[in-house]
Amino acid sequence: MGKLEIVALYDGNCALCLRTKTILQKIDLFKKVTWLSLQEFEEVQKDARFTAKELRSELHILLPNQRVLKGYKAVRRILLISPYTFIFASILYLPFLHFIGDPIYRWIARNRHLFFKQKCDDGSCSL
Repeated sequence: MGKLEIVALYDGNCALCLRTKTILQKIDLFKKVTWLSLQEFEEVQKDARFTAKELRSELHILLPNQRVLKGYKAVRRILLISPYTFIFASILYLPFLHFIGDPIYRWIARNRHLFFKQKCDDGSCSL
């Protein structure tokens, strides 16, 4: 991990997570985010800040200053770095919008098996 990069931890066994990673990588023109599967992260780095269940429940990003953002806050931070999504991401930072964004994100994460049912036969989309 370089000094100025954001590290995004995603579930490499989850169809929705893989799709999200692919989309967000495409809009990251300046390659500011390094994507690391939870499976790789758990093998190479033992981080007591996270449990396996917690890591699989929502996207986690590790900022260069060692801060961790999860779920809705992680997605909006990643969207902020792309010129394509900067304006939309800026709107997501409006005061109190997280009161809507957090529950929506959690609902999507909890129900991700509904979106990719045909790709989740092995249970990889369940929490």
